[in-house]
Amino acid sequence: MKRFLVTLFGSFFYTGFFPFAPATFASMVWLLVWLFVPGGHWMAHWAVIAGLIPVAIFLAHIMEKYYGEDAPCIVIDEVVGMQITLMLSTVSIKAGVAGFVLFRIFDIVKPFPAGRSQRLPGGLGVVIDDVLAGLYALAVMTLLGRFTGLL
Repeated sequence: MKRFLVTLFGSFFYTGFFPFAPATFASMVWLLVWLFVPGGHWMAHWAVIAGLIPVAIFLAHIMEKYYGEDAPCIVIDEVVGMQITLMLSTVSIKAGVAGFVLFRIFDIVKPFPAGRSQRLPGGLGVVIDDVLAGLYALAVMTLLGRFTGLL
């Protein structure tokens, strides 16, 4: 039962087992919930994020024991990154798509110190790079909103 629950939440309801680009797929599923599920915007509230980060670190740590180091099926870190990216955004398709694209770019490119943070042990190394990617994306989203009015 423990393995089932850890895998259920650590793989974000098994989206982490999508056959290709599981991190991108999980990010997209989270985005669709944020956009279209009534009350979904609460998933990007700072208090929810603050509560989920330690849970994500714990789940990623346990999942690494089951599936290997930073296994592709561990996508709870992408959920946290997307939450941070859209934390200050009003729910809209424009903001959602921009946030999704920016987060995925920063998560893939891993600008300093995000890439180095993956060296941290266990679940901490799995989650922190996505926290940083989310913060980078949030910063760009904020600048775009402030200086272009697009978001």
